[in-house]
Order: sequence, then structure tokens, then C-alpha cells
Amino acid sequence: MKWFYALLTAALLLPSVAMAEIKVLQWEDLRPADEQQALPNVNPHGGDPFADESGPASWVQPQGQVVAELDGQTIKLPGFIVPLEGDETHVTEFLLVPYFGACVHVPPPPTNQLIYVKYEQGLPIDIIWDAVWVTGKLSTNSYAIEEFSAGYSMEATLANPYDEG
Repeated sequence: MKWFYALLTAALLLPSVAMAEIKVLQWEDLRPADEQQALPNVNPHGGDPFADESGPASWVQPQGQVVAELDGQTIKLPGFIVPLEGDETHVTEFLLVPYFGACVHVPPPPTNQLIYVKYEQGLPIDIIWDAVWVTGKLSTNSYAIEEFSAGYSMEATLANPYDEG
């Protein structure tokens, strides 16, 4: 009978131990402390990207340093989806970005404010316009696509609609 109680106790404690290992982050946590102080975390959508006569081609994505201590950590982060791969019902590869429209308009956020995500289960295509929570193992391996790069990559284990809780 003792083994039953030991097994029951372990089963009840395992989920709380697993949850304790997940770090809930905000976007500024992906920037080193010295960079957080030097660069404001702003949404550039307030200005007109075409006001410069030289056009958007003159804009260069800011390079941001990653936080090495986050490599290999399991994190949970809210953000928005920029679809990269999938089918008519699910998105299986995407960029997680800090605000709606990032990477669709120029300039893209700094490299340390973009995460390339692979999510085998896939997110339903109908929620890609909404904020989401993404949980998974973060890597400081970068990912480059066309004119921009993501400073981080992630193997997601869970993605669901954003809520305040």
C-alpha cells in the first residue's frame, strides 16, 4: 500500500515540478540588460515607412544580442504569428513577434525580438491574427529568411490563444 501512496504523491507533484521549470518571459527579457537601457522597445508602426525618399530598401534590421543564459530554457512568451509554413488548416512554422504586423511592414524588429518557431502540432490557421502564448525550448541559434533574421529559435510544445492569466 505504501508504494501506491508514493506513486500517487509523485504523480501529483510531477505537473507542479514541470510547471516550475517554465519561465514566463516578456519581450524585453530577450534583450541583454545593457541593450534594454540603450534601446527603447518601441513599435515602429507609428511613423510612415515611406516618408524617407530612399524607400524601405534603405532600412536595415537592427542587430540585437541574444541572452545566452536563455539557451536551452523552457519558456512561455506571448506574441503574434507571422506564418512561414503549414497548410490550409494549420501553421507549423512561424515567426513569433512582439506586436501585430511586425516583419510585414518595414523595418523588422531587432534580431533578438524575433523567434523562429517550429510547432509540429500546428496552430489553427484561424487564430493567427490574434495574440498567442507559445511554450517551448528556446535556443540561441539564429534563423535567417530573406531580408531579416531571428536571433532565437524554438521547438514549441504548446501554443494557444493569449489570455491575461
